[in-house]
Amino acid sequence: MKKLLLLLIGCILMLSCESKKQDLKSNIEDYYYSNLKDCRSSIEKMSTLSQKDSLIMSFDEGRKSLKKIESIMCFYSFRTYKMLNSPNLPEVEEFDNADKVLDATGFQVIEEMLFTDEIDVVGIHQQCNQMLMTIDLELGNHKITVLKPYHLLWSIRDELIRITSLGISGFDSPVYLNSLEENVYALQGIQDLLDQNDYLFQDQKILERWDEELENAKQTLKQGPNFDRFDRYHFIKDHIHHLMGLWVTTSKDWKVEFPFDQKVNYEALSLFHPQTFNTNSFMSRNSVEFNDEVVELGQQLFHDASLSGNNKMSCASCHDPKMAFTDGRKLSITNKGKDNKRNAPTLMYAGLQASQFYDARQSNLETQIQAVVDNKDEFDHHMEGVVEAVQKNEAYVKELQKYYKEVDSYAVRNSLAMFVHSLSPFQSKFDKAISNIGEDLAEEEVEGFNLFMGKAKCGTCHFAPIFNGTVPPHFTHSELEVLGVPKTVAWEHAEIDQDKGRYDISKAKEKMFAFKTPTVRNINVTAPYMHNGVFNTLDEVIQFYNMGGGHGIGITLENQTLPTDSLHLTISEVENLKLFLGALSDPI
Repeated sequence: MKKLLLLLIGCILMLSCESKKQDLKSNIEDYYYSNLKDCRSSIEKMSTLSQKDSLIMSFDEGRKSLKKIESIMCFYSFRTYKMLNSPNLPEVEEFDNADKVLDATGFQVIEEMLFTDEIDVVGIHQQCNQMLMTIDLELGNHKITVLKPYHLLWSIRDELIRITSLGISGFDSPVYLNSLEENVYALQGIQDLLDQNDYLFQDQKILERWDEELENAKQTLKQGPNFDRFDRYHFIKDHIHHLMGLWVTTSKDWKVEFPFDQKVNYEALSLFHPQTFNTNSFMSRNSVEFNDEVVELGQQLFHDASLSGNNKMSCASCHDPKMAFTDGRKLSITNKGKDNKRNAPTLMYAGLQASQFYDARQSNLETQIQAVVDNKDEFDHHMEGVVEAVQKNEAYVKELQKYYKEVDSYAVRNSLAMFVHSLSPFQSKFDKAISNIGEDLAEEEVEGFNLFMGKAKCGTCHFAPIFNGTVPPHFTHSELEVLGVPKTVAWEHAEIDQDKGRYDISKAKEKMFAFKTPTVRNINVTAPYMHNGVFNTLDEVIQFYNMGGGHGIGITLENQTLPTDSLHLTISEVENLKLFLGALSDPI
């Protein structure tokens, strides 16, 4: 009888083990489509409701289902994700299709119709119907064709970065501010995917650590006092970075061989560390490998005035290393000693941008350098002349020949670009503290970071970890914003600065007065601020944002992308915000 009982228990255990399929593709598809159908059911229910409380309940359920599969949907069907959860801003075509504007759809559009004094029931129902069509197309037509363990790992790390940079900042819940609760479900999605594919783990204790760390992170989100007061600094330091470490451990346990490098290094344990980013992946496709010798050569070229038409201007003329590679002027100076059109931006972390110039007219540093050489107000030269000047210098030629087939235009521009790519040190007090390799921040600095990423809404445009407009987790696109920057400092009846920004490049009216979002790193030494240098102090900059940008000082723009509501920052909050920004300064 005892033997029979043991045999029965053994059979039950075998069956329970086999109930979890050792089929990664099938497991993820089942989870994905199950939650997508749940999301659809919630949206379908919303399309029949008219009472605010009932609508909010269904809205919450739909968002939770979407968040659980956010990692998979963003990885395999990002276009669908955008149609279900993009910011409530029109998508604008440019150049030949400059008149083509696609209205936003999805949860964020519904959010602005729902969380207001008078809800727009008709508009909500219309949005629901559009979302149902999107989901039906996804359910009927999209199939996950290829799925390997490294795909799952990629999607999980993307989600950890997404939660850090976008999720807890309120980026996709700008009105409701339900980000803390929603990101519990984003973490739950990661946990479910790992648990359902536990057979991938050689060491099951690693999975147990995942479960423990994810549970701890979820509890921290659940116990947060509210959106404004949530401690994002310690959430990232104590939870996200621990999870990144587990991700590295897991990739080794699974014996994964990644087919190519990504923007974030596979060994990264922190998002704010000198080794976080893979510099080579940000350089142009034809670039030589990043190396110190070419960086040093590029630095010499950077300071060499013989590369300009009049032999008097170098890159350093407008980008002084002592000022974080700015020049301290309201407007940069031309080769004739007059004011140029715009303020000289910092070159610190410029190598981690997906576009260059305030109007984003160049996609990489090599073409940006070409544009400076050609500009009649700057180098007023041509690349043939630049190359000729370089070829006359034997030391330059000797170094270039080590790495390039020819001493030509690209070799010169690429070496200059590599020097700029080296200017992303991540050595600030903040970087060291949050990466747990330096002294911790003061309480006021921590509060400043939490304000930056929360109540002050800075982090919804200046995305962590670079704190510029380069969008995580893929870092392939840099955002532009319409802020309503004034011509002169005025807190009422202000006039818009007449620089049209991106519009002059794209001719899309929605891009009128749109400018690329720069980094706020090293901001203590890069005054004056904005594309026109209008603000001389951080206090002025913060006051401008605190008042709702141009809208708050009397500038009316239909296409302002900055939220127009006041931030209601207190005097102490402004001071703490400034202290955090000061903690972003690298040693010079």
